[in-house]
Amino acid sequence: MNPFDRSVKFLWAEWRILSFGLLFQLFSCFGRTFYIALFSPEIRSAFDLTPGEFSYIYSAATLTGVLFIPWLGKLIDDVDLKYYAIIMVLVLALASFSISVTSSVVVLFIALVGLRITGGSMMNHASVVTIARHFNKRRGMATAVCSLGVPIAEAVLPILAVFSIALIGWRTTWIASTMLLTLIFIPVVFLILQPLPQVLSANRDRGSTPSSNSPQSATRREVMRDPQFFMLAPVLVLPTPMVTALFFHQATIAESKLWSLEWLATCFMVYASATVVSSLAVGPLADRIGARAVLPWTVVPMIAGLAALAYGSSSINALVYMLCMGLTTGARHTITASIWAEIYGTQHIGSIRSVVHTASMLLAGLSPAVVGWLIDQDVSISAIVQTFAALLIASGFLAKFAAPTKI
Repeated sequence: MNPFDRSVKFLWAEWRILSFGLLFQLFSCFGRTFYIALFSPEIRSAFDLTPGEFSYIYSAATLTGVLFIPWLGKLIDDVDLKYYAIIMVLVLALASFSISVTSSVVVLFIALVGLRITGGSMMNHASVVTIARHFNKRRGMATAVCSLGVPIAEAVLPILAVFSIALIGWRTTWIASTMLLTLIFIPVVFLILQPLPQVLSANRDRGSTPSSNSPQSATRREVMRDPQFFMLAPVLVLPTPMVTALFFHQATIAESKLWSLEWLATCFMVYASATVVSSLAVGPLADRIGARAVLPWTVVPMIAGLAALAYGSSSINALVYMLCMGLTTGARHTITASIWAEIYGTQHIGSIRSVVHTASMLLAGLSPAVVGWLIDQDVSISAIVQTFAALLIASGFLAKFAAPTKI
């Protein structure tokens, strides 16, 4: 059987769990920074907030959500996936409804906490952990397929949101999101997951069995004593807060570079396309040579993109910047499901990944406010971006020379 036929057979056999992973990634985008930032002008106007004040509220909401991540991240190891998933979507829908009707800054903050915990954090975590636990031999390919949900949303949601805001207003747009989540997505999740067993065991990849060198499952306590973990984690943690900060302040960046927002929106489609290509390319590569071998190289495109942003102002630089950011984002979407399962096993993968996810979201919560403060202090975008690039270079070298250890 040729590779194409094997891939088609694999997708057909596992369509249910792959559909869950892809759709959960897609609908999580209602709580992601790029989507919420589209409403920033309207929210700031409605609540009489300056750009800095809104960034502080947003960062505080993200940081508050971080407090729940270690518990919620571990919880997926112990509960039925379908109930976990439906509760996440219900909270996301409630947050969407709250932000649409409130005139209180306090309620706005609480709604943002709900959006960031679910769509901005735990829904992605649930998708990644489920795929990591469910597959063994084709874990990279499965993750690549599921990660397509995010770039699809990044390509489609900004256009739909801008059109909807102009047509029916920003508050009604959030109500429409609520209806989509409750009336369509929750029934779909239930129908997809209902026939699956309550506990999705590891190594259910069709036609494969755990290899003789599969890692023994390590606990979170054991992983936290492993030096290799701390050498590999930064290369996975750092890109998220950097992308969050840059996308949150995309209007300011466009203004400083004399790019039109329309051109930057067009570049987002390039970003989404690059994410798809990178995910589909890196997934099979990680299956073949191992996620650990691929990991250090995932930040190289982003470093190149940051250089284009720092040292140029032409419209082509914007295109290169977004293209390279997408390549790293797609690679990370794929690697993040494989790396910890490959090294530490799958039994406690939710608990282990929640440590990295907590650190990533903590920094993602701080980064918009920190970058906003630096901009207010007249620190140039180029200087900020150069610092980001230096940190990524250091993290790549650290991951490259991390010595494998036995747990």
